[in-house]
Amino acid sequence: MKISVRQLPTLEFKYKNNRAVSNAATLLGVFGKLPKYFRIRRQLDDIVRETQPDVILNFFEPMAAFYAITRRRRPPVVAIGHQFMFQHPGYVRAPQLWKQLLSMKIYTRLLGARATRLALSLYAAPDLPGKRIVVGPPILRKQLFGLVSKPDGGFVLVYLLNHGYAGQIIAWSAKNPLTKLHCFYDKPGAPAEFQHSPSLTFHRLDGEKFLQMMAECRHVVCTAGFESVSEAAWLGKPLFLVPVENHIEQQVNALDAQQSGLGLAETSFNLDRLAELPDRLPVEKFQNWVNCAPEKLFAAINHAVNSAR
Repeated sequence: MKISVRQLPTLEFKYKNNRAVSNAATLLGVFGKLPKYFRIRRQLDDIVRETQPDVILNFFEPMAAFYAITRRRRPPVVAIGHQFMFQHPGYVRAPQLWKQLLSMKIYTRLLGARATRLALSLYAAPDLPGKRIVVGPPILRKQLFGLVSKPDGGFVLVYLLNHGYAGQIIAWSAKNPLTKLHCFYDKPGAPAEFQHSPSLTFHRLDGEKFLQMMAECRHVVCTAGFESVSEAAWLGKPLFLVPVENHIEQQVNALDAQQSGLGLAETSFNLDRLAELPDRLPVEKFQNWVNCAPEKLFAAINHAVNSAR
């Protein structure tokens, strides 16, 4: 969109040892910054009064949800996120995570309160008009659609949300030097590219480079982020998924992807099970679903506008 961009601070996760989500530190950070968050809400109020939007699109952003809940007179809101599938009866079930799931359902209700929710999903599922939920496919960056997927570039592509997992990759690579790995991570101060060994190369995060290498790789290993899973599925790349510790969204993403036949879910980066993955995933059904994204987005916007009348 050719419009000006204004950046405002927001809530953020805190991590322990650059790996696991720390719930206690995250909550303390939120409570410690409450006065700041009220100031941000006033800034959002000023922006809405100035720009006079017809609709507000909120991509699962807590401060925008806080604004929507606390302002009686405002434009209709469409809250967008795969997390809203937690409220759908057809979503993956994980009885062993019932406490975390309960917390996540409460959180998603707060972020989608007083809004029409566009629940992004890896597969089609019925809309729930009574709950103001429209189910839509992943909304993916346009660079993906110009790529040509190659069957096997002779390497495995790894994406780490947190660089604290790099040690596991290094340890496995040392025992399996015949498997070539290219690993993207968020390590501060890391060079653009660092060859750790003849079979293991680390890369600083780079969206364009990562996508191009995804189109060329054999398999994708990642920490179960929804967009990464969706991009690999579009390109037909089988997935090995290791969700971030204590990160309920990623834990359920991994289970959902595994049940959808997109790959394997594990608890550590012991990549021995890569041999169990197929060479390629079928893509036609998933790509047809992704192509419905504009239609579903417009349906959610129309629902929000009509509900506000």
